Amino acid sequence: MPMLMLQCKTCGEVFPGIYISEGSTDDFKTSATNADSSHTCSRGHNNEYATVDYMDWS
Repeated sequence: MPMLMLQCKTCGEVFPGIYISEGSTDDFKTSATNADSSHTCSRGHNNEYATVDYMDWS
């Protein structure tokens, strides 16, 4: 399952942001635009993310 990754703006940890369904015809950036913009890394840092923050590492 492809995913869009995020990098914590506080500590730099890279973590999964959004999972995309396999075979999805949706553009990754479209999915990022429609996603919740607030994410928390495993160290507990909560940050707001914009569409440009999501990285396609699939």
